[in-house]
Amino acid sequence: MVKKLHDICLQCIGENLHSISRVGKFLPTKHKEILLRRLVDHDMLTQQYLPHITYHLFSPAIRRVTFKWCDQVTDHVLTQIDLCQCKLDSIVITGCHEVTDGGVHTLLHQQNGLERLKLRNLPHLTCKGLEAVASPNLEEVDLFKCANIENRGVQSLVTKNPTISKLNLGYCYKVTEDIIPNIAQCLGSNLLHLDLGCLQTLSNTNLEMLAENCPNIKILILQGCNRITGECLPTLFSKCNRMQLLDLSFCHKILEPQNNLKHLPLSITTLVLGGLQVDGEQLQEAIARLPKLEDLQLCGINTLDDDSIKKIFKSVGKQLTNVDMSGCRQSLDDHTLRHIVNYCTELEHICLTYCANLKGTSLLEMFQDKRRAQQMVEIRLSGCREIEYSVLEAISTSCSNIESLFLSGVHSVTDQILISVANNSPKLKRVGVKSCTSQVTDVGVVEIARCCPALKEIVLSGLHAITDKSVLAIANNCPDLGYIYVSGCNKVTHASINYLKDVCNSRVYVQHKLPNVDPNQVMAKNLDTGEFCRVDQTRYDRYSTQ
Repeated sequence: MVKKLHDICLQCIGENLHSISRVGKFLPTKHKEILLRRLVDHDMLTQQYLPHITYHLFSPAIRRVTFKWCDQVTDHVLTQIDLCQCKLDSIVITGCHEVTDGGVHTLLHQQNGLERLKLRNLPHLTCKGLEAVASPNLEEVDLFKCANIENRGVQSLVTKNPTISKLNLGYCYKVTEDIIPNIAQCLGSNLLHLDLGCLQTLSNTNLEMLAENCPNIKILILQGCNRITGECLPTLFSKCNRMQLLDLSFCHKILEPQNNLKHLPLSITTLVLGGLQVDGEQLQEAIARLPKLEDLQLCGINTLDDDSIKKIFKSVGKQLTNVDMSGCRQSLDDHTLRHIVNYCTELEHICLTYCANLKGTSLLEMFQDKRRAQQMVEIRLSGCREIEYSVLEAISTSCSNIESLFLSGVHSVTDQILISVANNSPKLKRVGVKSCTSQVTDVGVVEIARCCPALKEIVLSGLHAITDKSVLAIANNCPDLGYIYVSGCNKVTHASINYLKDVCNSRVYVQHKLPNVDPNQVMAKNLDTGEFCRVDQTRYDRYSTQ
């Protein structure tokens, strides 16, 4: 599939702002916002080109700005946006490491109509930058991985913006549990979504206070909060009885002094218990009570025996659409897997990553059932090295609505499997075949690119047979690609990767590391011409045989 005419026109305009007279006057606001985002994604905010961008695209009419992973986005750029006197609804700044408090404060100090604010992974952002945030309409704030934010900044934020309903403080390592009373009192019943991932100082007392003051929480992420124990769970569950998603991954002490998971709210639809070595009978007792449970994630739990797994999925399997048993190497084998197949008849997502004992034959019944196969949206079998060819064949021919397929490390993956997937799964968006031996070549990858134009992510690392032909096929057929992993692919050149990054609509994250380069591909300078070229392509190749 070639680019849409809409995208080609935007690209043409973006590359010629310096030569098209008054183009900003004729562009609708929506297209200005899209164009600005794409210019950032392609690192075009250079010192020479930025004046043309500000002149044509920065206007009082723009309502949304999205800047991601661009070091050209600086305080100066944010100041220019402020000078155009726009009233923004949404600000997203992610991974722009040159942005500091000064730029954030300047951009935010007049934004009193702001509804969404995402400042993610900004290492220079501190409390000072958040002091300017004050909007009566603000609903969502995301400060994920802003490692220098402290309690004082969060206190200012929630005090001035009591309408916040979604707050993400995940991996804000300088935030401590002392901020919880402020969050609870200021946001109260407005708070619906709270992420406190890795808030390792969080105690039972403050979690209970949060539950008392914020009874309407529907999504609560407590991953890695390893100080809370099971004593606080009855209060949390009784007060927040509308909760829909709960993540208790790696909260190891919640099973002490006793397992209180049996008090889980009946409203739970998604339960994440990654890494908790919970007793099988107690887990079954807790889960069997949940009439609305659809998504069950038990990653890395190796305390479950065959009987426990059978009881768990017999009690709730018919209502589950997502099962994640990744890393359950000791609990899951082909016999145990049969219980998931037998009882989970409505599955759309299944993740069995790194369950190395699986051959997958139990899955054949599911994939050979036309109705169930066509329901599948996501299948993850990475690290299951011994999955049999017949299983992959069934997936490739029957799962016509699959969007994500990860088979990294599976020995039986071949070009023929990829060709079959490509021809039968036009909706495919994410695929991973990392380290799938030499049986995967350009032939299979090119077919995936040709038949799956919606592709957004592809993992090809460790495939030594693929070349630039694969990368160029992806570039020319998948304009919305966002991620490509080709580390260890020593026949893929930087030239093809750069072409891919240039022609795709948005920023493409590329991982292309070559730690073990073939000695025949060492680059050297030709002293006669001054050009750099591969040693094996020079006349005087010391490695060649005469």
